[in-house]
Amino acid sequence: HKFDPIPTRDYYRIYAAFAATQMAERPAPFLSIESRKRFEEGQAFVQQMLEHAVAEKNKIKDKQETAARAWFKEHNLEYLSEEDRKDLPDEQKPPRYVGLDYVDEGQLKVREQDEWIWNRRLERYQPMAQSVYNGPDVDYQWNGARKLRMTKKVDAQWQPNSFILGGGALTARGDAVDPGVLSATRVPVRFNTKDSVDPYVIDSAIDGRRTALAKWVVDPDNPLAARVIVNRIWQQHFGRGLAGNPNNFGAKGAKPTHPELLDWLAADLIKHGWKIKRLHRLITTSHTYQQSTQHSVMDSLRTEDPSNNMLAYMNPRRLTAEELRDSLLFVSGELNGELGGLPIMPEINMEVALQPRMIQFSLAPAYQPSPTPESRNRRTIYAYRVRGQADPFLELFNQPTPNESCEYRDSAAVTPQSFTLLNSDMITDRSIAFALRLQDQSNHVADQITNAFKQGLGRRPADSELSRMNMYVEEMLAYHRQHMPVSVDYPVRITRSLVEEFSGKPFEYEEILPAFQNYKRDKKPADVDASTRALADMCLLLFNSNEFIYVY
Repeated sequence: HKFDPIPTRDYYRIYAAFAATQMAERPAPFLSIESRKRFEEGQAFVQQMLEHAVAEKNKIKDKQETAARAWFKEHNLEYLSEEDRKDLPDEQKPPRYVGLDYVDEGQLKVREQDEWIWNRRLERYQPMAQSVYNGPDVDYQWNGARKLRMTKKVDAQWQPNSFILGGGALTARGDAVDPGVLSATRVPVRFNTKDSVDPYVIDSAIDGRRTALAKWVVDPDNPLAARVIVNRIWQQHFGRGLAGNPNNFGAKGAKPTHPELLDWLAADLIKHGWKIKRLHRLITTSHTYQQSTQHSVMDSLRTEDPSNNMLAYMNPRRLTAEELRDSLLFVSGELNGELGGLPIMPEINMEVALQPRMIQFSLAPAYQPSPTPESRNRRTIYAYRVRGQADPFLELFNQPTPNESCEYRDSAAVTPQSFTLLNSDMITDRSIAFALRLQDQSNHVADQITNAFKQGLGRRPADSELSRMNMYVEEMLAYHRQHMPVSVDYPVRITRSLVEEFSGKPFEYEEILPAFQNYKRDKKPADVDASTRALADMCLLLFNSNEFIYVY
């Protein structure tokens, strides 16, 4: 390692601990305690999309085979199906796309790609569990899917061989290595069944390598994992860790501001059985966590400790993207708090949902949200994440990409965030729902404003705030009585355009959107009267306040 005392041998020793590890997906029947809400609904949707893709593909295939029959008849040959004739010489079979023009060829490739995609998605509803086993590499069998199956029998005499690879090249094998751990920690392996001259080596048997490594990681004399966990949890509560680089505790990482506290918390975590919930309770009940963001000598503190490294007061923290969405849904009364179940598909910006996304010479299916508010307005932790199609609202508020490790969440304030909190459909829908909730609670505007402050900001409005908000609602009521918003419609099918790869000519095809056929949408401005829209504008102001977006 360039900076830390980690020799190359140690790296490949840890690598060797996984040398016998193979992935496999095994049948695992659903348990009675597992939540399978909307399982059939989700499976039926995928099945519908698959059947549509197959039906459209078969239309083109039928046209092709009709032309193929004519070709065989013209050449006085017996008709053979596409499968039976694929290995024949070219002069004994019709052209590959016989009877099809460039539009048909392009659409056929799209439908075949769609069939493959929806077959893969249908696999997710099978009762399978991803697992590991110990054994040699095997030729993975696809069987029209991408499931990794276990080999039927593992040779009991087989032993994995691990080597130091020169420059990381598989073909540049150097010295052989046994599985082991980091020698720089000076924490030996305590669970070997055989005596070893090297205290940092793990037994080389096929079974037990990962278990031995895991036991070494949580060894009471090995504080590395505990320090990292404690630092991450501290960062979650305070906005930054006791050590400034959560992914780097090495020589180039930032030194802890409170090293004794970090060590004490790590030791306490180990002592009490690695109980994370207890650690959260310990931190959140501390005097340091419960401090105000204000201080009687703030000017002096900012001069002596401008970064507040000594934690003399609490730093304001902006809500994370997920916390912000969940808070908006909770305050508006729309949050469905049910636990578990299938991933949800929240409603996202429609331009992003329907924009074309290239995958493997075709277009990915359009994003289709869950059909009812109850199924899509759940906590963000249950939201299905499409790697190549992020939710623009969450992305704008710095939700990390799933493609890489997130050391530290950026909380930068940029102009598009303000535009989104004022103009996006997401925030408008929540404002309408909040206004309807307030109107259900009271018919008086003053009471509605008071309840909005209590439920949205956790306090009553000052007299001046109540007066100004009352005037604002009246102004917006006069405006909305003269301006009627446009109704929002959702498409049930869209036309896509692509270029056929061999001819270079453009063609079009239709994509169905069955999620919108019986879609129960959130209330839109056109669905409510002027008084609700005026009150929603006041709710929008509260949602845009620092008091709502930040934790003070």
